[in-house]
Amino acid sequence: MKKTKTQFNSLYSRALKRSFSTSMVMAALATLSACGGSGDSVDDQPTPTTSTFSLSVSDAPVDNASEVVVYFDEVELIGNDSPITFSVEDENGDPRSIDLLSLPGEQFEVIVEDTEIPIGDYNQLRLSVTDESYIVTNEGTYPIRVPSGELKLDGFTAQPNFNAAYTVEFDLRKSLVDPVGQEVIMLKPRGVRLVLNDDVGTLNGTVDSTLVMNEKCAVKSDMFSGNAVYIYEGEQNVLDTLGDDAEVGFDDTELRPFTVVPVTYDESDETFNFTAGFMPQGDYSLAFSCVALFDEPETDEDEEDGFFLQTIDTTTVVAGDTTTVTIE
Repeated sequence: MKKTKTQFNSLYSRALKRSFSTSMVMAALATLSACGGSGDSVDDQPTPTTSTFSLSVSDAPVDNASEVVVYFDEVELIGNDSPITFSVEDENGDPRSIDLLSLPGEQFEVIVEDTEIPIGDYNQLRLSVTDESYIVTNEGTYPIRVPSGELKLDGFTAQPNFNAAYTVEFDLRKSLVDPVGQEVIMLKPRGVRLVLNDDVGTLNGTVDSTLVMNEKCAVKSDMFSGNAVYIYEGEQNVLDTLGDDAEVGFDDTELRPFTVVPVTYDESDETFNFTAGFMPQGDYSLAFSCVALFDEPETDEDEEDGFFLQTIDTTTVVAGDTTTVTIE
């Protein structure tokens, strides 16, 4: 039915009033929100001042040792303010003893539980080790000593409301040193690194048996021992540029391995396997050696000393993932 002009004006007036009322309500709500009337404004929330810190230990094994028992006393964070100290104790209140050889690959043991720490920069982490520490080798049992009784490692920045879960990774092939003429084994910071768990992945794989059984490997008496994978940072393509595990300065033209992991034989499926845990994300090159037993830590060995690398492969580690490689 057609509406008259009077009816149309009446309808328009009512609609205009409804529109105006709605606009007034929306404007009032916007004003209330801007003034923080609900009490939920972001500006009203306190600024975070703490982070959550935890620390674990893990290990890359070493040949010719059945136990590497380390007694941990305390952990100390050195920052801009007073140091923060965490006591590391067992259930009896004594220093915590851990056999590092029981924690290969991805395995770890927590020594500092989730604890709040102030945000900010911590330029050093110190891990106290007592003189009760010892190593059991084929030749006997020897005390382990740490210079100054502390492993001094790199620090980190504690971010607000962040779970800072770190692991101290012991590369025992690098860090254990047998001083000439001394009845002790030194545990040095060399080869011991602090990693953020969120930034690392795992690298594992197998080595083709033909590499292990190569005729050049017959210089050793046991074909199943002394095998290792040398892992170098970046993509390397020339085997001759890769060096053994030596201190920087012996031959700076050679690239030194980031870490060295032993290759073990699995009788159940007759495979030679390796695992490198807590590897920072990035590109790596892998070289195999069946004569890693001739590679002495801190000194530079070559073929004249019985040490050589046999092959090279490249791969990429992704944080939070496991990368599998076959070396052949």
